[in-house]
Amino acid sequence: ISLGINIINAVIIFIIGKIIIKLLRKLFKKIIGRTSADEAVVKFVDSIIKITGYFIVFIVICSELGIETTSFITVLGSAGVAIGLALQGSLSNFAGGVLLLLTRPFKVGDYVVIEGHEGIVKKVDIIYTTIVKFDNTIIKCPNGDVAKKVIINYSNENGKRVDVKFSIHYDSDINNAKKIVMDVIRNCKYVDKERENNVVVMKLADSGIDMETRAWVKPDDYWDAYFYLIENIKAELEKNNIEIPYNQLEVHINNKNDNNADNM
Repeated sequence: ISLGINIINAVIIFIIGKIIIKLLRKLFKKIIGRTSADEAVVKFVDSIIKITGYFIVFIVICSELGIETTSFITVLGSAGVAIGLALQGSLSNFAGGVLLLLTRPFKVGDYVVIEGHEGIVKKVDIIYTTIVKFDNTIIKCPNGDVAKKVIINYSNENGKRVDVKFSIHYDSDINNAKKIVMDVIRNCKYVDKERENNVVVMKLADSGIDMETRAWVKPDDYWDAYFYLIENIKAELEKNNIEIPYNQLEVHINNKNDNNADNM
């Protein structure tokens, strides 16, 4: 009779526990739904609530049935510590993934530079962040390292600026060079014509006048615009007889023997 009563109590505890877990999960989804949290974070936290809830219900049921739970919890805790030490690196990546999904320094589709790797974010998982470079190379960055490194995100509502440096000879007309390069910028289909694009003088260098373009494009069009501007700026400057200088070394030889012979 006592065992039967304990079994009935265990069933009641399970039913009540299941209802409480369901309510907690529903409450969490309702609260998190008011925020802009990533779907992966929502699923992850929901699964944690579910697993933790059922684990507590399991311990309470074991206690109700007269099963000693103290040693069980101790063994489980020791096993957890051992597993944690063995998976220290993975747990670091796991924690980094949760941090990235919560803080969201970037999202899928953003053009970023992470740990020196440049490309488009394809996927943000709990353990790895996947980046696709422009040559279609896939790079998986451990989230533990990503969360600790400097992240450069070029994707924003204002686009990305293309800076192309070039030089002209001191004898060249600066205003004419600016006009030629601005025409190249206007003819580039990737450049946002509604933004303020210009050409500026950066430095009066030893061998020429250093100049730079400042053209705004969409992040996805950055490299196409960059390559177009480099090629066409050079072509148009040469077409209009504007010399692009390069370093030259002049060597003057003074023959002392010939000078002495002339003096004699």
